[in-house]
Amino acid sequence: MAKYEITDKIDRLIPVREAFAIIGWGVTKGYAEIAAGRLVVVKNGRNTFVRASETQRYISALPTMALKTEAA
Repeated sequence: MAKYEITDKIDRLIPVREAFAIIGWGVTKGYAEIAAGRLVVVKNGRNTFVRASETQRYISALPTMALKTEAA
Protein backbone atom coordinates (compact mmCIF):
# COMPACT_ATOMS: atom_id res chain seq x y z
CA MET A 1 0.00 0.00 0.00
CA ALA A 2 1.23 3.50 -0.82
CA LYS A 3 2.53 5.60 2.01
CA TYR A 4 0.62 8.64 0.73
CA GLU A 5 -2.83 8.71 -0.80
CA ILE A 6 -4.42 11.49 -2.78
CA THR A 7 -7.87 12.03 -1.34
CA ASP A 8 -8.98 14.89 -3.58
CA LYS A 9 -8.98 15.17 -7.34
CA ILE A 10 -5.92 17.03 -8.59
CA ASP A 11 -6.75 20.36 -10.23
CA ARG A 12 -5.08 20.39 -13.65
CA LEU A 13 -2.84 23.33 -14.52
CA ILE A 14 -3.47 24.75 -17.99
CA PRO A 15 -0.86 26.95 -19.71
CA VAL A 16 -2.21 30.52 -19.92
CA ARG A 17 -2.42 30.66 -23.70
CA GLU A 18 -4.32 27.37 -23.78
CA ALA A 19 -6.70 28.71 -21.11
CA PHE A 20 -7.21 31.87 -23.17
CA ALA A 21 -8.16 29.72 -26.17
CA ILE A 22 -10.57 27.64 -24.05
CA ILE A 23 -12.32 30.80 -22.87
CA GLY A 24 -12.28 32.30 -26.37
CA TRP A 25 -9.83 35.16 -25.87
CA GLY A 26 -6.79 36.43 -27.62
CA VAL A 27 -3.57 37.02 -25.70
CA THR A 28 -4.20 40.74 -25.12
CA LYS A 29 -7.67 40.18 -23.62
CA GLY A 30 -6.40 37.31 -21.48
CA TYR A 31 -3.58 39.29 -19.93
CA ALA A 32 -5.94 42.25 -19.41
CA GLU A 33 -8.29 39.99 -17.40
CA ILE A 34 -5.35 38.77 -15.31
CA ALA A 35 -4.16 42.34 -14.70
CA ALA A 36 -7.68 43.34 -13.66
CA GLY A 37 -7.78 40.46 -11.17
CA ARG A 38 -10.71 38.70 -12.83
CA LEU A 39 -8.67 35.60 -13.73
CA VAL A 40 -6.29 34.12 -11.16
CA VAL A 41 -3.07 32.49 -12.33
CA VAL A 42 -0.33 30.48 -10.64
CA LYS A 43 3.39 30.45 -11.39
CA ASN A 44 5.75 27.50 -11.53
CA GLY A 45 9.18 28.93 -12.20
CA ARG A 46 8.95 30.97 -15.40
CA ASN A 47 5.73 29.25 -16.50
CA THR A 48 2.29 30.70 -15.86
CA PHE A 49 -0.78 28.51 -15.55
CA VAL A 50 -4.51 28.77 -14.88
CA ARG A 51 -6.12 26.09 -12.74
CA ALA A 52 -8.85 24.18 -14.59
CA SER A 53 -11.26 25.02 -11.77
CA GLU A 54 -10.44 28.74 -12.16
CA THR A 55 -11.21 28.56 -15.87
CA GLN A 56 -14.55 26.89 -15.08
CA ARG A 57 -15.29 29.47 -12.34
CA TYR A 58 -14.65 32.34 -14.75
CA ILE A 59 -16.87 30.85 -17.47
CA SER A 60 -19.65 30.08 -14.97
CA ALA A 61 -19.55 33.65 -13.63
CA LEU A 62 -20.17 35.22 -17.04
CA PRO A 63 -23.58 36.89 -17.29
CA THR A 64 -26.25 35.14 -19.29
CA MET A 65 -28.13 36.92 -22.01
CA ALA A 66 -31.82 36.41 -22.66
CA LEU A 67 -32.80 35.90 -26.27
CA LYS A 68 -35.19 38.42 -27.73
CA THR A 69 -38.44 36.96 -28.97
CA GLU A 70 -40.23 38.37 -31.97
CA ALA A 71 -43.66 39.91 -31.39
CA ALA A 72 -46.47 38.16 -33.22
